[in-house]
Amino acid sequence: MNKNNSISCRGIVVALKANFLIVEINHQHFEGYCLDQFSEKIRLLCKRRSKLDYQGFVIHVGDIVLVESIDYKNKRAIIAGVESRISFLKRPAVANVTLIAICISVEHPSFDSEQTSRFLITAESANIKPLIILTKIDLIKQTDLNLYIQKFKSWGYDSVPVSMKNLQGMDLLIERFRETRLTVLAGPSGVGKTSLINQLIPTLSLPTSSVSKKLRRGKHTTRHVELFSIGDGSLLADTPGFNRPEIVNDISGFAGLFPEFRAQFTHSKCKFRNCLHRDEPGCVVDKDFERYSFYRESIEEMIKSHLPYQEGSV
Repeated sequence: MNKNNSISCRGIVVALKANFLIVEINHQHFEGYCLDQFSEKIRLLCKRRSKLDYQGFVIHVGDIVLVESIDYKNKRAIIAGVESRISFLKRPAVANVTLIAICISVEHPSFDSEQTSRFLITAESANIKPLIILTKIDLIKQTDLNLYIQKFKSWGYDSVPVSMKNLQGMDLLIERFRETRLTVLAGPSGVGKTSLINQLIPTLSLPTSSVSKKLRRGKHTTRHVELFSIGDGSLLADTPGFNRPEIVNDISGFAGLFPEFRAQFTHSKCKFRNCLHRDEPGCVVDKDFERYSFYRESIEEMIKSHLPYQEGSV
């Protein structure tokens, strides 16, 4: 029997296609008997029940859904429900992310401190653990690479240096990705995200593009979000490249998005709960760290933009 309306099972949305959703489920055989382990997998072209639209459910890549009316022959099904998310990344829209791997190249395009911080703030705002991937390390000396690693450590972040040319660091990176459920690969265009995925999953052969000599940045090759399997139960999401993530946050909690601030807040508190750690009286923050100027400029930008400012401790 190819179609079984009585069987339902859980799956994960791995891609969007026009008005359809591609859902990956686990299965034992094509007669419609589902397993709840990631031993065997099949991708189904799904529509959602109209009641989900009426209830205001918006389904995104990464959502865990309940599918029923499964037609195994034609690989189609109906989405009947959506489970609660553990996290959500707004741009690009991906649900249930457990790690954001931010690709930053050391050359072509060259490293941009503000740009990198904006990607890190995006991860922190979503309360998702970030990991920095340093790409194209074969273009610099080991001493310079060590300085980058120490820089990010002082910021409060781990980094994994990799090279697509000599495959340095790839085994460690794969190990890190397989330790988590759903990794989003993010970063500006041209830093080698697609090349990295092609190396991790050679069967994909995704199209890549070189860095523009005029603009000094890469061309966008990824147009949509899609999840790819990189191990037993681990998924990797490629995302469209964008070069300047917008910072949108409650100004009173902005400092808490910096590990440099959080480390200080565990030992001392400012006199006033609504301290912005600029020149306020009673501020106990040691401002002698590399990214303080970026924090200060961002705060000033928020104030000028008239973003809502609510009093409260950071």
